[in-house]
Amino acid sequence: MKTSRIDLERLTNILRQAYHGKERFEVGTQWQNGVMAAIRQMRPIESTPSFLPTFEHLVWRLAPATSLLTLALAALSAIDLVVERDLFQLFLNALEDSALAHIFGV
Repeated sequence: MKTSRIDLERLTNILRQAYHGKERFEVGTQWQNGVMAAIRQMRPIESTPSFLPTFEHLVWRLAPATSLLTLALAALSAIDLVVERDLFQLFLNALEDSALAHIFGV
């Protein structure tokens, strides 16, 4: 838990005053009950969630969609590679035919 320097100085001053003034106060027999009642009335300190747990929740929600998208793109790229390879092979065959025709004078 991060506290500001001003809050820390204020708390230090309050504790210092309480320590120096302890002789002036008389403690009764019911002080424990009063302290425990005050503690029970306090609300719990609300903590702010940090960035990583919130981000982790988002990542796990998007993981299935991301996986499916990755598989779909991989399948599409594999299909495109086959088509491109066939087109490239046709281009090379045309170049070979053209070179052979040029060599033999056909």
